[in-house]
Amino acid sequence: MASSNTAWGIEIGQYAMKAIQLERVGDGVRVRDFVVIPHQKVLTTPGLDEPLVEGGQSQAKTVLEQSLSQLASQKQLAGQNITVNYNWFGNRGLTRFVKLPPGDAKTIAGLVPFEASQQIPFPLEDVEWDYHTFEADDSPEVDLGLFAVQSAHLKDFLALVSETLGVEPRAISLGPVALYNALAFDRDIASRNEPLVLLDIGTASTDLVVASGSRCWMRSFPLGGHSFTEAILEAFAPTAEIKYSQGDKLKQESATSKYAKQIMAAMRPVLGDLLDDVQKSLQFYESQNRGTKLRNVVGLGSTLKIPGLRKFLGMRLELEVERLDQYSKIVVEGPEAADFAAHTVNFATAYGLALQGLGLATIEINLLPVESVRQQVWAKKTRWFAAAAAIACAAGGMMFLRNVRDNGSVASRDAINRAEATLASAQGFSSKVQGLAADVGATATNMLALIDDREVWPFLVHDAVHAVAAGNDAASVGNDLKKLLEEGVRQQTVLRDLAGVYKVNEKGERTIEVTLNVEFVGIDKQGHLTATVCKWLEQNNDRADAPYTIENIQPNTASIVDMKVGADGSLIASGEGADGAGGGSNAAAGATVPEEEPKLGGGFTAGTGAGGSNFGGLTGRRVPTGDTKVNRPGGLLGGAGSNGGFSANRPDDPTYGTGSSDTPGFNRRASGADDAASTTELNKLAPIPNRPGMYPPNSTVHVGKVTFVAKFKDLIPAPAAVAKGQ
Repeated sequence: MASSNTAWGIEIGQYAMKAIQLERVGDGVRVRDFVVIPHQKVLTTPGLDEPLVEGGQSQAKTVLEQSLSQLASQKQLAGQNITVNYNWFGNRGLTRFVKLPPGDAKTIAGLVPFEASQQIPFPLEDVEWDYHTFEADDSPEVDLGLFAVQSAHLKDFLALVSETLGVEPRAISLGPVALYNALAFDRDIASRNEPLVLLDIGTASTDLVVASGSRCWMRSFPLGGHSFTEAILEAFAPTAEIKYSQGDKLKQESATSKYAKQIMAAMRPVLGDLLDDVQKSLQFYESQNRGTKLRNVVGLGSTLKIPGLRKFLGMRLELEVERLDQYSKIVVEGPEAADFAAHTVNFATAYGLALQGLGLATIEINLLPVESVRQQVWAKKTRWFAAAAAIACAAGGMMFLRNVRDNGSVASRDAINRAEATLASAQGFSSKVQGLAADVGATATNMLALIDDREVWPFLVHDAVHAVAAGNDAASVGNDLKKLLEEGVRQQTVLRDLAGVYKVNEKGERTIEVTLNVEFVGIDKQGHLTATVCKWLEQNNDRADAPYTIENIQPNTASIVDMKVGADGSLIASGEGADGAGGGSNAAAGATVPEEEPKLGGGFTAGTGAGGSNFGGLTGRRVPTGDTKVNRPGGLLGGAGSNGGFSANRPDDPTYGTGSSDTPGFNRRASGADDAASTTELNKLAPIPNRPGMYPPNSTVHVGKVTFVAKFKDLIPAPAAVAKGQ
């Protein structure tokens, strides 16, 4: 069995596989082993996703399988602690960053599932996801990072990796997260006084991470070395037939090639697009973090080896760009030093993955399926059960201990002490088993109580509606639409949606953490929710007819977002950051926000830009039917083919959705989807009417949330008292 103080980090890239084994030495680490295995063909090579024979697996999968087999044959991985990045042929997972209002750990934990359901554009049961919260001593705000991959793709990925390597990874992370972990450890980022930008230009995509103290922010976009190679192929295609591998070689030799001028001219448009994405991302970050000035960039990835690229990036970005040519806390000496130095720029992700295996990562997420984690835990406990059985046998013989001792048969006091210690251990294990049994009973009791508590929801809906109504004046809720659209001072609150999280603690106390997402207009933006919705909840916090009391009422003023009313009544994000870098929002600056779209296929997003926070998890607003700026997707109703069901009608492109207006790395339709003849547009089949405008054009509408806790007046009887929040 591998030593607990060593770990392998394996990065599966599009160009090569990089693996590094670290050993923990005191507070630091040292490199025990490393390897770089280039794929026989770059996985982005055109046509590689097609099978060699009909019905067989794709060539790309075969190439990846060969590289994994080569790694398994070169290194002894059986029983090793391995962490792998998720990378399934262009699908690299999803990251979302949102800001949460200040609160204690319990409150934050209660908000996470709600935010996850809002930010992840798939049902949570169809993804594996994890999260990390970022906090700082100088700010009460909490940044939430959400990370997810689709379960079906992850299952295929895990099966290939585990079967080929002969060992299942202990953890699966994402490339940008591992990149941050590596530099956070190697450069002591938490102690830096200014933020550091990490720019990893990979083969198929580019990862941008801004690390600032104990916080970070990241986004990815689908431009990388592959895009440069394709541009070269396209430029030379009219004059010569060149293969993808030849185009890639021309890219690397652009400075010395006799075609240097033509090569650089071909790559310039791609470089311009890459710079635009980077600039928009950095500008967005600075707009969301007032007073922050970005100055330094650390560049990584093989693409950065293109001669002159680092200097060009620095000039255009007006930043100091440093290429990562060495690490501060790991070094390789001896004959392999030169080989390691040659690949330093490519090893950061594997470095971060190995650090997570050693427990030294700043962000520790694990996207391994729950059942896989459970199997690993039970495998570890098998030895514990064997020991417990042996202890039980020993304990059974202890009944003879006193008689033997009294008769002087046990001459050694040490032997008696060891026997008594063994008995004490057996009793401790017995208590743990009883506790586990009690937990099972508690969980069952709590689940039954959840069914009985269905009657609570009508009371919650009643309270939500009446609390929101307290924020309306008579003119705001009348039937005269013309009067509603008149300009002037008004007070109005509208309930956008209602959500709750049911919990039971160790004492059997049940609570529902409720979130009211609202939009409102009023004279006092910061005080409106406190003086209306929150005031009603406080005045009715302990009604005799309600089965609960209302506690911890919060107006969450820090999360309020301003929206502008368009000429057609649609709500438009006012200011930057609604949908850009980092993904996660549904409205860009100046983009129309769709209202309550049916979440078919991949869901609905609108707008482009540089990133954002989805307004703290609030759903969007639908535009009128005649709006030409944003068309409601509506989805397609699948026919009798293999891809029947709802689809967002995305193209059959594995990289689709990696742009700024869609979700990175997720396909919306499987390849080979049924043709248009077998689908029907839902909007034509059953059109959904749009909400009429209810605010004067060019006025400002605020979007926010009110949270409170509904605490049940009665307790769940034992054994729920040991349920531990289940």
